[in-house]
Amino acid sequence: MRREIEAMRKRRIITETGVYHIYQQANSRIIIFYDNEDKEKFLKCVARSAKIFSIEVYAYVIMDNHWHLLVKTNHLSDFVSNYMVSYVKWYNYKHKKAGNLCNGPFSSSPKNNLNNILNCIKYILNNPVKSNIVNYSCDYIWSSANQYYEDIINSKSSLRINDSVVKSYFSSKKEFEIFLNTPNGELDDFKEEKDFCIKITNSQLADKLKSILKGRSIYELTREEIKNYIILFASETKASYIQLSNLFQVSYTFVRDTIHHR
Repeated sequence: MRREIEAMRKRRIITETGVYHIYQQANSRIIIFYDNEDKEKFLKCVARSAKIFSIEVYAYVIMDNHWHLLVKTNHLSDFVSNYMVSYVKWYNYKHKKAGNLCNGPFSSSPKNNLNNILNCIKYILNNPVKSNIVNYSCDYIWSSANQYYEDIINSKSSLRINDSVVKSYFSSKKEFEIFLNTPNGELDDFKEEKDFCIKITNSQLADKLKSILKGRSIYELTREEIKNYIILFASETKASYIQLSNLFQVSYTFVRDTIHHR
């Protein structure tokens, strides 16, 4: 019976980069971070788990009833399980409660290239802005927004972040702030590729495209040819929209509209 149950579980997508966007929400969207002590304790639990499993944290935000993390790891489930067990035990003792805080397992979305990683950082750090809590990302103290540059007011957070991705792309605090504060169509259309039974790997998709193109580059294809190939791959491989956008170097919206309007 146990094997049958495990076989029914959805398999998490594994990315070659090892970078994942982790998202978790409270049961029935109730408030779970009542005060600063709750948030700081949660960050300490995440920091401890990150150290145990050698996790690189690129971005995070804690809201009242959910949180986001962008991490690089080869131990995704162990990492999440470790910080959740520690935090829930402490939380239930403090608030005299019992049981789990979240509905089911966490959600994870793989980030397979630099553009996706940067847009994910922007998405995560703009959560408080979208919720009308602050006007600018850097005004919110319970995120990593203020931890990338020495000249920005240092966060007192116990969770240290890896600033290498941000600093390799933005030469200054000003450039990064402009990036965070500038509206972005792709960001508005940001879709999480949550856990599901993956139909085909990115490597298999790349091999299939290579065999079809027979030496041609995707940059030699016309717009109509790309549309036709997207429709073909969507039908024959059951690849996700995000996989197809990465494969053909086009936007998520372009893939979605191409498939929906065929």
